[in-house]
Amino acid sequence: MKRLLSILFVCAALAACSGVPLRSLPRLMQMPGQLLDASPAEFMVALQVDARLVPPPGAVPMLAIELTPRDPAAFEAVNKKLPLQLSVASAATLGLAAPPLGRRWLIYSLPAATQAELQRIQATVRQAKANPNYKSGGSLGVGVEQDALAVTASPLADTRWETWLQTKKADGFFEVWSGTPAQLQQLAREGK
Repeated sequence: MKRLLSILFVCAALAACSGVPLRSLPRLMQMPGQLLDASPAEFMVALQVDARLVPPPGAVPMLAIELTPRDPAAFEAVNKKLPLQLSVASAATLGLAAPPLGRRWLIYSLPAATQAELQRIQATVRQAKANPNYKSGGSLGVGVEQDALAVTASPLADTRWETWLQTKKADGFFEVWSGTPAQLQQLAREGK
């Protein structure tokens, strides 16, 4: 499996995973509500990686969304992979500090079509919550997939990655995970 980055905002799973900063847990616990109200234009994921890690030309990262209502009648479950756009920065940008020498930022944002689809998903959930028969709850999983960044057998498999998230520009980015691609793949194999 080439899934290299999976940021799951199912708080129980995150609490069990290594590499999640304790200072981030309160913000991660608020994530489901924040995503419902987030502006898709402000949602971004940033990876600080070894500068030798270069995404192949034409590779398209994907935003994976899994939304499952506790009550299947509340709204239709969502299981989608939406295209993202990638930019690369070697200096301070968007409120992110300049990366150390030999590192860079891979910044994932939502193009217009993905923003529109995320708005449709948000509207579906809001509509369900407005229904007097709505039984609250469910699970939400959000991740970024970049299969083309497979580094399993390379010397980069043991280099440190830092994953930062922004749901609202005013709140800025916060770190949600750090570790190596090898550790991330191990977590994926363990189902965390």
